[in-house]
Amino acid sequence: MTDQPARERPAVARTNLLHGKQMLIFDFDGTLADTSPLHEAAFNSVLAPWGISADYPAIAGLRTRDALAACFTKAGVAISTAAIQDLTVSKQSKVRASLKHELRPLPGVDEFLRMARQRFRLALYSSGSRDTVLVALEQLGYVGWFAPMLCADDVMNTKPHPEGFIKVLAIAGINATDALVFEDSDAGIEAARRAGLETVDVRMTRFGDLIAASGQRMSD
Repeated sequence: MTDQPARERPAVARTNLLHGKQMLIFDFDGTLADTSPLHEAAFNSVLAPWGISADYPAIAGLRTRDALAACFTKAGVAISTAAIQDLTVSKQSKVRASLKHELRPLPGVDEFLRMARQRFRLALYSSGSRDTVLVALEQLGYVGWFAPMLCADDVMNTKPHPEGFIKVLAIAGINATDALVFEDSDAGIEAARRAGLETVDVRMTRFGDLIAASGQRMSD
């Protein structure tokens, strides 16, 4: 029988991926915090005057300007690069305002991070802009928890290109086999795969399962 891909295995089996790892690399949006509704609302707010709505699952994990360009392409509406840049700034401003008042970590995330930072190096690679991610981390109380921390501003090619993950490994001096990625988008998982990294798809695995499994190993 052929082994199933990692994202299709039972959650309990995937918790074994923590064993022997030195660094955990996290996406941010949709992985650590429930930012998806806030981003979707901001996208739709700036797209509404154009008669376009965002298919957020299709653009999740993309850099803001790339996501906006994809929305216009899908709608068959022509737009200039300058207009895309203006919409990018507007969208980022709207979502940052929302993050300051409405952001919460996803279930199990806070407990898992507080456990993990005692045992692993933590890194972060997000397709969001650095300023937006920093606003969110400050709101959650996680500033300074992730090193290195890379964002869309730090790479030429965002997910699903592996550049960001390769850069994280190089800065940290960690081999791909010694790190584990936590992602919530197909683009992010593909980027990690191309960088030779194992992944946990948080759409399929609950942080509570990882906490329970880690506690069991600590007591063995």
